[in-house]
Amino acid sequence: MGAMIGDLELAALRVEYCSLLSRLFIGEVDADLMKLLAKDIRSRARGAEEMNARLAEGWFQLAELCAEGDADAWAERCSDEYTALFVGPGIPLLTPCESHYRSGRAYGRHLIYVREFMERAEIAPEEDATEPEDHISFEFQILRHLIEKQRDNGEEEKWLALQGEFVRRHMGVWMPTLLKDTLKEAEAVYFESFTKIAAGYTAWEAELLDDWGPKFENDELMQIQPDNVWKGPIFDALPPSTEPVEEEPEPGN
Repeated sequence: MGAMIGDLELAALRVEYCSLLSRLFIGEVDADLMKLLAKDIRSRARGAEEMNARLAEGWFQLAELCAEGDADAWAERCSDEYTALFVGPGIPLLTPCESHYRSGRAYGRHLIYVREFMERAEIAPEEDATEPEDHISFEFQILRHLIEKQRDNGEEEKWLALQGEFVRRHMGVWMPTLLKDTLKEAEAVYFESFTKIAAGYTAWEAELLDDWGPKFENDELMQIQPDNVWKGPIFDALPPSTEPVEEEPEPGN
């Protein structure tokens, strides 16, 4: 447990990954980001081999994709994939939010749980946020904030415990299913590599934080617990009576 205490290099690596993954899953990727990803990508992939095999696989796959063409072409393809997966036209293929995956609808009770956790962890909501706090991008940002608090604010054990709690109670419960769903989309070749990087990283975080924070019973980590969905107004199931209705006499008659 104590190995993570005071390890600034490890904290910097984790902050970098959380920031990157948050950016990849929040909107269209531009050419500048693709240039940054392509720079020294194979050395990054070799370094990832020491962390998680799936993580390294994602980096090596992205390296192959970036071996041809230019950053503008890569970014255009990434943007098309992002739009098809998470925006539309029409109904998006995927809804990358915890409430959707755990309760069956967006903006469900798990969003409230995430907000409650943020308040307890002293993480202020972003005023200009374009997605709810249980969106995959935002949850990577929450973990980043917790790592930065561990690094900068002292009380490292407190912040590590909160990191372990957040990964076990939130990120580690629903993200693996979302990422598996993303991998099923055959046309998303760039997002296939992004998804493998995200899956490998979250698995690495779960292992890294295994000794930190409270443990939970399995029934607290149920994957799907549908909320009571409103089905419209309730009408009387019985047909209307065909018997004549006696009219009440008017007063004075």
